[in-house]
Amino acid sequence: MFLDVDYDLGPFSDAEKAVLALADEMVMTNHEGRLSDAQKAALLSHFSPEQAFELAMTSAVLTGMAKFLFVFDLVTREDSCPIVRPGETPTWRGKDDE
Repeated sequence: MFLDVDYDLGPFSDAEKAVLALADEMVMTNHEGRLSDAQKAALLSHFSPEQAFELAMTSAVLTGMAKFLFVFDLVTREDSCPIVRPGETPTWRGKDDE
């Protein structure tokens, strides 16, 4: 999982876990995101193909909006933000950096 979150530890239903896994692949900081066959099967076991498409499309629009905000410097980057401009040194510290 990209965000290093174990969904099985949370109070989530299997359907919610499938959506969280989709979001994990769609998140802007996951440049290598890909929905595996197992993830797709889990998603489709709880949602119709149309619903799965709508979930992914909504995620894509929101991710694109976030990218737009960063590209045009319309948001203030917090010190905890893992997204930095090219050539900048990230100040965000992930789990592996501790």
